[in-house]
Amino acid sequence: MKSFINTLIKNRKPLFIGLGMLAIMMIWIGGSLVSLVHNKTEKHKLARQNEVLDQEYQQLLHMKELLEKQDAALLEKIARTEYNLAKPDEIEFRFPVEK
Repeated sequence: MKSFINTLIKNRKPLFIGLGMLAIMMIWIGGSLVSLVHNKTEKHKLARQNEVLDQEYQQLLHMKELLEKQDAALLEKIARTEYNLAKPDEIEFRFPVEK
């Protein structure tokens, strides 16, 4: 074993080649690990976004069902809030919402 180490020390070319190959492998493995971590965080982010969109989709389906049934209370609420409509001879007071 000592003779092998002494030979490597005397002949530096194989030592530098080996170290260079080791450095290249470490860079390649490091890049792969960074990519893996990035992909996992992106997957979790997209999973959370998917959950939010699923909830919004369910709410929209419920709203659609109510509109198809022509729920009077819902239609009145939409008319008042989105289209600023009021009943005849009705005075509407609006107050700004502070956050």
